[in-house]
Amino acid sequence: MRNIFRTSAVLALSVLGGLAAASDYIVARSTDASIVKGTALAAGVVVPAAVGAVVTLISAGGEVVILKGTESGIKVPTLAKPAGSAASTTLAALVNRPPPRRNFGAMRGNDKCRSVEELQTLEAILAVSDIEGCGRIAQAALEAYINKAEAAAATP
Repeated sequence: MRNIFRTSAVLALSVLGGLAAASDYIVARSTDASIVKGTALAAGVVVPAAVGAVVTLISAGGEVVILKGTESGIKVPTLAKPAGSAASTTLAALVNRPPPRRNFGAMRGNDKCRSVEELQTLEAILAVSDIEGCGRIAQAALEAYINKAEAAAATP
């Protein structure tokens, strides 16, 4: 009986470890309702998507990739610069953060938070996202980062 439990525990840890390593990209935006924002995707996987659907992926290394759906779906590309799983987890949490709620009255600033304009790299955005009270700024900076990458990709 003990061997069954040990075997089950080892298999469960192996599967969980494989899932953590498999999240090369996080879905940042999608026009296809079946591809949910915040979903982790492994490089090389073909994801079923509607023809013409636009999916924006971001890696923990800062690579932003815009893909369009075809009849065979969307193939997730290989990573140009791999990053650690801790960065992937932080990025997924930031992408999945609920939209900011409205505050009434004045909000106190946090001296540790930098402005959105100062947060130009994904590393800086992820670092600020871990500081208490800076989540909204990090989320806005991530949106600006993705918008800038999408605009650069759209420019011929």
